[in-house]
Amino acid sequence: MANRVTRSFGIGHSPSTRSGGIRHPFRSLAVPTYRAFWISLLASYCALQMNIVARGYLAFQLTNSATALGLVSLARGFSMLTLSPLAGVVADRVDKRKLLISTQTCLMGTALVTSALIHFGVIQFWHLLVVALIEGAVFTFNAPTRQSVLPQLVPPGNLGNAIALNASTRNLTRIVGPSLAGVLIGLPTFGISGSFDGVAICYCLAAILLFRLELLETDEPPVATATGRRAVGLAEMTSGFRYILNDKRLLLLVVLGFVPVMLGNPYQALLPVFQDRVLHVGPEELGLMYAAAGVGGVIGTLVVAAVADHPKKAILQLGFGMFYAAGLVLFAIVHVLAADLFFLGIVGLAGDGYSTLNSTMLMLNTDRAWYGRVMSIYMMNWSLMPLATLPLGALADLIGAPFTEAGAGSIILIIVASVAIFYPNWRKLGETGPVASQAATSPAT
Repeated sequence: MANRVTRSFGIGHSPSTRSGGIRHPFRSLAVPTYRAFWISLLASYCALQMNIVARGYLAFQLTNSATALGLVSLARGFSMLTLSPLAGVVADRVDKRKLLISTQTCLMGTALVTSALIHFGVIQFWHLLVVALIEGAVFTFNAPTRQSVLPQLVPPGNLGNAIALNASTRNLTRIVGPSLAGVLIGLPTFGISGSFDGVAICYCLAAILLFRLELLETDEPPVATATGRRAVGLAEMTSGFRYILNDKRLLLLVVLGFVPVMLGNPYQALLPVFQDRVLHVGPEELGLMYAAAGVGGVIGTLVVAAVADHPKKAILQLGFGMFYAAGLVLFAIVHVLAADLFFLGIVGLAGDGYSTLNSTMLMLNTDRAWYGRVMSIYMMNWSLMPLATLPLGALADLIGAPFTEAGAGSIILIIVASVAIFYPNWRKLGETGPVASQAATSPAT
């Protein structure tokens, strides 16, 4: 198996997962099929980042309410939360390349519809809610598939590095995408409609690149039930939960990813409020604020890409968590644009470093046949982030965005520190690899 894998990738040897040192952060890009996938991700994430800015700006302009930003995020998160178990099963069962192409095409369609509604002057706030529901549903199938396809793109020893490089595309586009959206919105020739046109073009490019993707077939056996048949329906959708519950390491990693996503990451949806009510700047500066977090995120994910094989990953994650919380607090209480751009850079670096390490350790401790289901369940945390944006948006309207974000950052700092103090076994999570799939052989009851 190992020889066939490395020959299929055109690589002379498979790097040892036990090396434990700092290695070249871009080594997975030497694999041609992963390189094509990575470029497609760049286009897709550029569309996503542009869409975040354009959608948030449009919602705020239509309603002048931070609560409205939370409602749009709530609609997107509702679809993601309810469909995640099904999406994980689909990601483990269908042709991943075709599924990825289909999701990019659907997202392109939603952007074109939004642009048309704006162009003809009929856009209303409820349109944004419907589009958010559709986008959330499509993204739910896209996200776990992107992660679970990685073993068919890179040698086993490069898996952690590939996960980190996947995250780097999101952060690279957080530099370009929001700035481009802000510039397009500010130009009378393009405006908000032209920004959504740019989103559609990027999704189209991502889909075209995926047509050239060639996936390596794996030898993973199908997950079976007690009767020996592949599970279907509700039994299979719940099997991922049982798999995680049967492995305390996976359960802990899922929980560790929950709090920062729920309390910290909604700051992105509230940036238009800081732009308008706190800093009193225009859409161009809003793009810079998103881009600043992206610059920090690029640095954070590249650090993770270099240390993805290090056995002390959990300790590094602890440091990232502390800096992430502190950066949020400082951003909230300092109301100077230049300083806030710097603090947003810290937030991006530490936040993405934390989440990337968490995803890396989660996959490295998961059997390959269960990647889709485990990642879909883990990404339910991310679907809860838009749900958390609604109460945080309402709280920002009530007591102000600075007090809201400062409180959220303080709570994260307390929780992360408590985990480090009271759960010392957490530090060992980066030292171990996958365990035998005990859920794979358990009855699907």
